[in-house]
Amino acid sequence: MFLIILSLGLCSCVPQESSPTTSSLYVATGDILVGSNTTDTVHQFDSNGNYIRPLWRTTLASETIGGIGWKSDTNEILITMDGTPDRVVAISVTNGAERVLINNTNIAGTLRGATQLRDSEDILVSELTSIERTSSLGTRETFTGVWPSTVTTNIQNIVATSSGGFVTASSTTGLRAFADSTSAFAATATVAGPAGATASYGIAELPSGEFIASWEGAAADYLSIYSSGLVFDSHIINNNQSILQAPRGVAVKRNGNFLVADNTLDYVLEVTPSGSVVKTIGVGGLLDGAYAVFVVPEYSP
Repeated sequence: MFLIILSLGLCSCVPQESSPTTSSLYVATGDILVGSNTTDTVHQFDSNGNYIRPLWRTTLASETIGGIGWKSDTNEILITMDGTPDRVVAISVTNGAERVLINNTNIAGTLRGATQLRDSEDILVSELTSIERTSSLGTRETFTGVWPSTVTTNIQNIVATSSGGFVTASSTTGLRAFADSTSAFAATATVAGPAGATASYGIAELPSGEFIASWEGAAADYLSIYSSGLVFDSHIINNNQSILQAPRGVAVKRNGNFLVADNTLDYVLEVTPSGSVVKTIGVGGLLDGAYAVFVVPEYSP
């Protein structure tokens, strides 16, 4: 009897990894994923911002996490790794299994984001100066004069759109929208930043087809809404340095609230569409260097 009680006591002292509260799957619809480019870790939170686990981290000092995307045909999280060599890691939401999806020596710039196009299911991988294109299997695709693409520079984020195209956020050229093409294409819409803010690090599409984007400047930081044609609508956060100082990735929660990662304040800020602060996620040093933020979309296991 004494041995049984002792054994139970010892077991109760062992730290247990928390489990998702929204699903029995490894990653659930609505979970919030945040990439830290200081600790090179992707952290997983539930839809309410409660911490679950470090979803994935690199053990290589030469690698830095760039962005987080979604591969809808296989229900996998895409994580871009800037290193030697550059690569894109895919993680199953069902069981957490990981694999290297893209590891091509031609992808040799500074990796930022990866996204899967809606119609072709091809994957776009953004470097600072170009965009590479691969099949859904990760095989590099080239089209003379078009892909790899140099349609914009200093890309910090790339997102596929519901129309079948994609949008980019750049630290020098602002926001640009494109229709997908393998023959020739140009930006269908462009946006420069608000006064004092020239760099955009985050963009995401809303269910309405509108976009939310983050802007950074010298003490001039914004979270802004644009129409589906990238026409300015409103500022959700209008240069409020007390809550936003170095905005990076943005995302939209299933309840309609907005998320923005702050690389200086080391947290993810949740605000309503009217700009009211709901909460801060990951405070206390957990998100040192918060950069990318992603909300897992609805999917069928």
